[in-house]
Amino acid sequence: MDEEYTPPRRFPGIRRQVSLFFGAALLGIVAVTLFVSYKQGVFVRHTPIYFYAADAFGIGKGMAVKLFGLQVGSVRNMEVSGAGVKVELSIVGDYTEHIPKGSSVRLVREGYIGAASIQIVPSAGATAEPIAAGDVLEFVRSRGMTELIDDLKNQITPVLKDLSRVIAKLGDPDSDIHRTAAAARTLLEQLPATNDDARRVLRNVDHTVVAVGNDARTALGTVARVGAQAEQQLPVLANKLSTTLDSLAETSAQVRDTVRETGEAVRQTGEAAREALARTTMVMRQGEELVQDSQDTVGAARRIWPLSGAVEAPQMRTLPVDSYDSAAAARDFPAAAGR
Repeated sequence: MDEEYTPPRRFPGIRRQVSLFFGAALLGIVAVTLFVSYKQGVFVRHTPIYFYAADAFGIGKGMAVKLFGLQVGSVRNMEVSGAGVKVELSIVGDYTEHIPKGSSVRLVREGYIGAASIQIVPSAGATAEPIAAGDVLEFVRSRGMTELIDDLKNQITPVLKDLSRVIAKLGDPDSDIHRTAAAARTLLEQLPATNDDARRVLRNVDHTVVAVGNDARTALGTVARVGAQAEQQLPVLANKLSTTLDSLAETSAQVRDTVRETGEAVRQTGEAAREALARTTMVMRQGEELVQDSQDTVGAARRIWPLSGAVEAPQMRTLPVDSYDSAAAARDFPAAAGR
């Protein structure tokens, strides 16, 4: 009869411990997987958008997609299409409202050797409506190193040509550069003599300044003396001026009073003259009335009978003009000619 197998009791409870170990390891793997998935955005809503590129150089799956420098998604897939390469971008749904329709994308690199990424550039004239799933953006390819080198070459080539031309002129003894160098050498040779002349002129100027300074000190002393005398005489002059001004004020007051009195006298004289003229006019008017009354009285007396024959009526006579008329008048009126 076979004996029943009895397992060794060397590691009691080892099965339970191994089970716990594998269970803990499995839980750790699941936790790490979930954490990595969360970091990769598996549990975040994504919006797929697309763009077409002529080629896929520099673009790869998983490449970061950035907006204003922040990562908002990644490159999800690439496939060949009739327009080149169709690239699918997976954008986090929370950032789609900041990307308006009509935006563009471009491939940029951080520095010259940094990591490449897809940069979303919102268009200035884009509408306010955000992008939606399936929208196609315009791809603007950035200038690569080859284009930059070509531009640098095109810019440096004229400079190198000018440099070669300058070097060729340096080797020509009749060039303007050699003439300029010869003129500069001549000017440098004349510098010592010019320096001596400048020192001589400076010495003369120094002597002149010293003389002028002495004269200026003398003039300032004279001005100081004149100022002191003026300061002493100013109070006396001020007093005399004040007295003169007071006299002028009194004289002006007297003149004003005299003018006022003269005006009053003139006014009174004018009034008296006006009264005398009025009286003279009245007397003349009365004389005219008296003469008129006398003429009327004489006329009335002439018409009375006893006096009408004695009073000769006045006759109008003409005076002689020429010599003949004067002689005839003398014969006719000897008494008048004698008078």
